[in-house]
Amino acid sequence: MSVFKPLYIALVVAGSAVAMPVSADIISTDEIKLDVSFRYRLEQVNTDAPVQDALASTLRSRIKLTTASFNGFSVLTEIDNVSYIGGDSFNNTVNGKTGYAVIADPDGTDINQVALRYQHDKAGSFTLGRQQINHLNQRFLGGVGWRQNEQTFDGYRWQFKASEQLQLELAHLDNVNRIFGPDGPAADQRGDFRTLLAQWQVAKEHRLAAFGYDFDFRDWNPRDSLTMGIDYSGSFALNDEHRLAVHVAGARQNDRHQATIDFTHNYHRLSAGWTYQAVTVELGQERLAGDGQLAFQTPLATLHAFQGFTDLFLVTPPAGIRDNWIKLNYQSDWAKFAFGYHEFSADAGTSEYGQEFNVSVSKALTKQLAGLLKAARYDADDFGSDTSKLWFQLVYTL
Repeated sequence: MSVFKPLYIALVVAGSAVAMPVSADIISTDEIKLDVSFRYRLEQVNTDAPVQDALASTLRSRIKLTTASFNGFSVLTEIDNVSYIGGDSFNNTVNGKTGYAVIADPDGTDINQVALRYQHDKAGSFTLGRQQINHLNQRFLGGVGWRQNEQTFDGYRWQFKASEQLQLELAHLDNVNRIFGPDGPAADQRGDFRTLLAQWQVAKEHRLAAFGYDFDFRDWNPRDSLTMGIDYSGSFALNDEHRLAVHVAGARQNDRHQATIDFTHNYHRLSAGWTYQAVTVELGQERLAGDGQLAFQTPLATLHAFQGFTDLFLVTPPAGIRDNWIKLNYQSDWAKFAFGYHEFSADAGTSEYGQEFNVSVSKALTKQLAGLLKAARYDADDFGSDTSKLWFQLVYTL
C-alpha cells in the first residue's frame, strides 16, 4: 500500500465536500469544475499465436473534480470506472482467461488521480498525491492514455519556471498505478523512483530537454536502472508552404540498485517530417540497444505510442530492436487520416523481426462526440506471430 493512502482518502472527502453544492445541470462554478466523459471501445485481436482470438467491448466513465485555488492550494480528484458491454472473451490479465489473446482493460472502479496542489508565482507548483505525469513524447514516462485504465503515479512533484525559456521538474514517486488495475498482482509497482526533466526553449520553435530517471523497483529488480539523456525538437519554415520538423533524442541506461545483471545500453530516436498544406510525411528510426542477453527497457512509458499499434514490443527483446518507419498524415475537411509502415529488426545480430502496417481515421462528429477507427497488421518473420487488431472508439465529453 502506498504511504500516501491516508492522504488520498482525505483529498477525496475534501473534493466531495466542495462538490456537494453543484447541481446536476451545472458543469462548473467559481468554486469547482466538474468534467464528465465516456469512452466506448470495441477492440478485436486476431493472431496466429497459440491462443484464441479476442473481442472486448468496454466503456470507461470518468468524473473529474478540480477545486478553485484558495491561498494557492487546490484539490484534484478523478475517478474512473471500466465496465464491459456484452461478453468478455479476452484475457484482461486478471480474469484468468489465458486461452484468449490479451486486451489489457480490466474492469472496475479506480481513483485515477487525487492530489493536493500548491501554486506559487515565484516558487512554481508543488503537487502531492496520485497524479498523471507525461514527460515529452512519453517515451520514458507517461500515462498510457490509450488503455481504458490509465497509468498514474503516487508521490510528489515540483515544477519550476526559472524563466520564460527554462523550466525544471523534479519528482519522487513511491508507487505506479499500472493499467492492469485496479485489482490484481500487477495493479501496482512499488519502489523508489526519482525523475528529473529540464526544458530550454532555445528559440520559438526549438526546444532542448535533458532528463534523468532513477528507478528502484521493490518487486521488479531486473528493471532497476538509471537512464539519462537529451531530447531536441525543432521546426523549420522552408518557404511559405513547406515546413520541416526534426526530432533527435539519445539516452544511456545503466544497471542500478538491485539489478540482477550489469549492463549499459544506448538509445536513439531520429525523425524528420515534411509538411505541405494538409499532408505530412515522416521518416524515422528508433533504436533500443541489446546484447542478446538484456536490452534497453522503458517500463513506465506510454508504450502503445511506439513501435506500431499491435504492441508486440512492449518489452524490448534481448537482442534489442531497430524500428525504421514511414508515416503519412492527411488532414481533410472531413476527417484526419494516418498511415504508417514499420520494419523491425534486431539491434544485435541479423534477425529480421517483422513488418507492421497501421491506419487510422479520426473525426469530430459533434462538439462533444469524437470517433476513431484504427487498424494494424503485423507480419512476423523472426519474432512473434502474425497479428491483426481493429478498434472502433467513441468519446463523449459533457
